[in-house]
Amino acid sequence: MSAVLRLARPSDLPLALPLWQALHREHEAADSRYRMSDDASARWSTDFRDWTRSRTSAIWLAIDEGPVGLLTAHLYAPAPAYRPVSLVHVDDLYVAPEARGMGVGRAMLAAASEWGRGLGATRLQAGVLAVNADARTFWDRAGASDFSVTVTVELGEGVEKGE
Repeated sequence: MSAVLRLARPSDLPLALPLWQALHREHEAADSRYRMSDDASARWSTDFRDWTRSRTSAIWLAIDEGPVGLLTAHLYAPAPAYRPVSLVHVDDLYVAPEARGMGVGRAMLAAASEWGRGLGATRLQAGVLAVNADARTFWDRAGASDFSVTVTVELGEGVEKGE
């Protein structure tokens, strides 16, 4: 990997936002049910500033000649009905197409894992769009396994009841 990996600062929003937008454009193109709100970028920009100042959130950027990778992660704990465990939840992981297969994603994932362990996390989790075969392969190679699966039923006209 020739890209330099570092934690993002509040002033890095102009580098991070286009990567975040590209991730979600890819998701929208992959599955018509995935749609961001009209003000999603503005909301994420506000959150970005807060996350870069937070102890329990972190954002990594991979920079080559320009920004080529983004990973956002947060400490997460399950609802009180479950046994307490501290998790790292990866919200966004994106590597620009020209930098894929060069170790950028693995390096960002390793940084997020190390960060989480340093804060007492025992597990890392992420949501992956089911139709994103490349992401599924990446996570499989990273040692991830399915823990929970989200299913959807479209409630349009003509939906039959399951048996």
